[in-house]
Amino acid sequence: MKGRDIMNEIRSVKRGDQHFIKWWRKENDFVDYELVDSFLEGARHDDEFSGYELLTMEQMWEALREFDPQGVSRGEKEGQEVIYWEQTLADGSTRNRICPFAPDSLISIFDAVTRGNPVD
Repeated sequence: MKGRDIMNEIRSVKRGDQHFIKWWRKENDFVDYELVDSFLEGARHDDEFSGYELLTMEQMWEALREFDPQGVSRGEKEGQEVIYWEQTLADGSTRNRICPFAPDSLISIFDAVTRGNPVD
């Protein structure tokens, strides 16, 4: 499957609640997750892919939870759904963050937990 094929499919089948894409290469050596908009901006028409899946916020949350991240949980603050994140910094210290339960926050936390590496 070529990048142009995926781009065309996404534009025709994507629902409004599908903010993320899980994709894998022909070699099946890893799986990567991105915001759909970022994927569409970065994919080239001639890139080779084996497949992809569009994901909702709940599906992406479950993908994050599969990594059993320490210090990451969901809750509510002032009537809004949030992600509580005890982030471990490079120097070993921690920082408590409260992020909105939104696509940008979720992918940022996912990337930090997986250290930006594709998933095996």
